[in-house]
Amino acid sequence: MIIRRGNVEDVTAIMEMVKNTIQIMKEEENDQWDEHYPLKTDFEADISGRSLFVAEEDGKVIGSVTVDQHEPEAYNILDFQNNTPAFLMHRLVVDVYQRGKGIAKQLIQFTEHLAIEHHCPYMKTDTYAKNKKAFSLFTSEGYTLVGEIRREEKDSPFYVFEKILGA
Repeated sequence: MIIRRGNVEDVTAIMEMVKNTIQIMKEEENDQWDEHYPLKTDFEADISGRSLFVAEEDGKVIGSVTVDQHEPEAYNILDFQNNTPAFLMHRLVVDVYQRGKGIAKQLIQFTEHLAIEHHCPYMKTDTYAKNKKAFSLFTSEGYTLVGEIRREEKDSPFYVFEKILGA
């Protein structure tokens, strides 16, 4: 498996992964993703911003993650350990037929290495309270729960995590 910068040719495969993931989320009563988010335009903007990365195996996109320094304003109310700039993970998705192979962990580790390479050894991310799989994944990768934020379009809160890299 390789991880590379995403491009416009990857969007169709990413949207197929998103569609399949939304179906599983619905079955798990998790409405974090739906027909309104994430959209094709979100991934196209990530590509334009050079912040989308894909996991590829045998020429097939099997996962993707966006990593940037765009911190939601809602984070301002939280008490983070560190007030320095951070890299943030968004829209982590893995092909539902490739789950259980450690691809999400590899994508997370890739984002952390990227942050360190850019002299920014600090990560933040969030996930919806109903997304128990993501909560478990982030905590297993050493992320610490900082608090929660609300988004008006969702009934449940989003849990916000941080990780100081190299600590």
